[in-house]
Amino acid sequence: MTDKKRLFMLHTMPFVMNTITAPLEKTFLEDHPDVEIQTMLDTSLLADTMAAGSVTPITAARLLSYVQQAERAGADLFLLTCTSMGQGMAHVREFSSLPTLCITEPLVEEALDQGNRIGIIGTVPTSPAQIIEPLMAAAGRRGIAPEDLTIVTSVVEEAFKARGAGDTAAHDRLVSQAATAMARDHEIDAIVLAQASMSGTVMDDPGVPVLKLGPSAFRAAAEMLQG
Repeated sequence: MTDKKRLFMLHTMPFVMNTITAPLEKTFLEDHPDVEIQTMLDTSLLADTMAAGSVTPITAARLLSYVQQAERAGADLFLLTCTSMGQGMAHVREFSSLPTLCITEPLVEEALDQGNRIGIIGTVPTSPAQIIEPLMAAAGRRGIAPEDLTIVTSVVEEAFKARGAGDTAAHDRLVSQAATAMARDHEIDAIVLAQASMSGTVMDDPGVPVLKLGPSAFRAAAEMLQG
């Protein structure tokens, strides 16, 4: 068994694993040579969640099984990179002593640092809800009343279809258009891209900060492993 601390990551999309988090992992490991990363991938978790419209008890139980496998393998921290599965993490934590982190959690804190008016853009219908719940919880911890928190959402399903067809340019164009329209039509302080699969999006500046999943999660993971 290695003497290094073990960070286990669960992905639900190969694209996220290979394209979005891979460069972040490289930098993370260079900065933290005392940590090693182990990877899990299960695309059916996202497919089943999308088909059901939410995380079902069965899917949550499967998520728990991954956490338990990581714990048995000597994990020090479990990082879930899928926003659509975030709802299941709250249930998982009741049945495991392994520290866990959902990629959305550090991001909502980053969003609230920008202000109380947040736009959320996703490309699958299940994603924005997984940002809203932790965003509202984080706002409550800061003493922000629900009536003082403005949340605007947009789901660009055509962008997800384009990504699935390998048309990255169309995906980026559609997301960029949605961000520009949101900033134009609503008074917001920041826009959150609700999925890790969107984090590599090349887009026009909508005039407000655009926050992407990934960097904040690795910063939080480093803090948790050091703590």
